[in-house]
Amino acid sequence: MNQTKARILHVDDHQDTRLLIAALLAQCGYGVMTAGTVAEGIQLATEISFDLCILDVRLPDGNGVALCQQICKLQPDVPTLYYSAYADEADQKRALSTCGDGYLRKPICIAELEEAIVDLLDKHRQRKRPKTVCEV
Repeated sequence: MNQTKARILHVDDHQDTRLLIAALLAQCGYGVMTAGTVAEGIQLATEISFDLCILDVRLPDGNGVALCQQICKLQPDVPTLYYSAYADEADQKRALSTCGDGYLRKPICIAELEEAIVDLLDKHRQRKRPKTVCEV
């Protein structure tokens, strides 16, 4: 039986990018649902529980930071990774201080993306893991 490593929501307004990243992440063992708008991303987050969200910052009906805030209301513990070709360091800091857990600049390679995904999922699992008697 083939089990996915994690369920990922990927929101990007560029269809070819969505399809390419979804296919590459599926080859890495992830289950990926895609959306092209803030509204579609919210709809999916309402219907499906995700382990991680990958959000483009610029979307046709809003932005990834506002989407992250709305997803956090629906799924408070889901880690979020932003990625954008347009953000400078100040934009990245501003986004991460509002909501989100990581930021990559486009273009990205699949190895860099998977490394960021694994890192965020590991950190998230560590936060959710109950403390043992020795750690208290």
